[in-house]
Amino acid sequence: MAYVVLISEAARAELAIIKRSGDKAVMKKIANLLIELQEHPRTGTGQVEHLKHFAFQETWSRRINKQYRMIYEIHDREVLVTVVSLRSHYGDK
Repeated sequence: MAYVVLISEAARAELAIIKRSGDKAVMKKIANLLIELQEHPRTGTGQVEHLKHFAFQETWSRRINKQYRMIYEIHDREVLVTVVSLRSHYGDK
């Protein structure tokens, strides 16, 4: 069963910022993670972590690099993964 991956408007804006930075390695890692999310959103590369402080959604994160994390929600009934953020769930520490 392949999940459909949607990218939120906020994540699209963050993706544009990352793309403008010219970091091709980060862009390639994001592309690879998006492909992985289609097949197995709960396992894989990037230190997959279930975020427990989001009460009603099944929210997860994966490390893109030391600075950025991909935050996404899994909706099993709809067979859908929504990418919420590509920057961080910790803020700018």
